[in-house]
Amino acid sequence: MTREETRISPEELEAAQYFHGHTCPAMPQGLRAGHLAMDLLGVNRARGGSELVAIVETGDHHFSGCFVDGVMFATGCTTGKGNLVRKPLGKFAVTLIDTKTLSAVRVTPHYERMSQCLTMDFFKLRANGVPPYELDPKVVEPLINDVLTKPWEEIFAVQTFDQYPYRKEPEVFDAVQCAHCGELVVTSYATSYQGHWYCEPCLDRALHAASPES
Repeated sequence: MTREETRISPEELEAAQYFHGHTCPAMPQGLRAGHLAMDLLGVNRARGGSELVAIVETGDHHFSGCFVDGVMFATGCTTGKGNLVRKPLGKFAVTLIDTKTLSAVRVTPHYERMSQCLTMDFFKLRANGVPPYELDPKVVEPLINDVLTKPWEEIFAVQTFDQYPYRKEPEVFDAVQCAHCGELVVTSYATSYQGHWYCEPCLDRALHAASPES
């Protein structure tokens, strides 16, 4: 490891839980995975959208999607800054890329650990429709403590890359007004048609309006 593993303080955990909205074990797991990846790379939390990129593989509508919120909180890679890339593979992994060096680290929980989750009371209750914020803390807190205190080698598998194949997209600062709806559209998402700029939905309407009737 490039530097000693960052310990997650009670204050950071509380702030991350507030951001996430409820207490559960998956968010702290992502929080720790994000910190571990930064420690292995020897980088600091992203302040802008260009220093780091996180690729998360969870997807939607499954039992540990909360992992991603922990990754975002730890790394500073967010949807708004454009440095969080979602690959919906149904896995529990994050690849963190240092865009300056193209070094990268992929962190994922061990299969044995994740498969055991499905037998735990927390996940059984969740599968039966109980919201996480209505669960007894006695069911949740031991799992969070386990995630945050066990040696990382018992929780995560790590893969490193010297030259990750990543190409940075330039940030766009140009925008136009859509000729139909009048709304602002970033130029790279707009199309020029017959001397006017259109957003995608309005361009579709304009093209249909220009088509001869059958």
